[in-house]
Amino acid sequence: MIMPLPLSDQLAGLPVFSAFAPSTLAALAENGTERAAAAGETLLSRDRDVDSFLFLLEGRWTMRRFVRGVAEPLVWRDEEPGAWASGVAALEAIAPTDLFADRPCRVLDAPRALAHGLMAEDPAFAARILRDIHRWSERLSVHAALMRARGP
Repeated sequence: MIMPLPLSDQLAGLPVFSAFAPSTLAALAENGTERAAAAGETLLSRDRDVDSFLFLLEGRWTMRRFVRGVAEPLVWRDEEPGAWASGVAALEAIAPTDLFADRPCRVLDAPRALAHGLMAEDPAFAARILRDIHRWSERLSVHAALMRARGP
């Protein structure tokens, strides 16, 4: 019987996580919750407060971000291990998220306080999260501008 690798070793084997400090991987594995989601399962709903970061480990999910004042949501599909959703209160306030599994997924649910602490300790982890926040703010701005230009 083949024994699965510990979660911290699995994380280290994924390109996006491999840049993080071993202590970051250990903390995510020890304090996060790994969960499986079936195709079509809702992972996040914009009408629920979520106090964690969700990291995609395997599979593909679709995110719908509802930009305040814009009729159509920004729809984004991701299958890159390490992609994340939620966790950043300001981002969720601007564009609340619905997230669902397109196909079976494995997801790491990391409490917001854990992720914030890791950002303070691991520059590579902080850089990844900040880079993604910047990318999301640009995507949301462009989406809002395009929808407004299209008109009602």
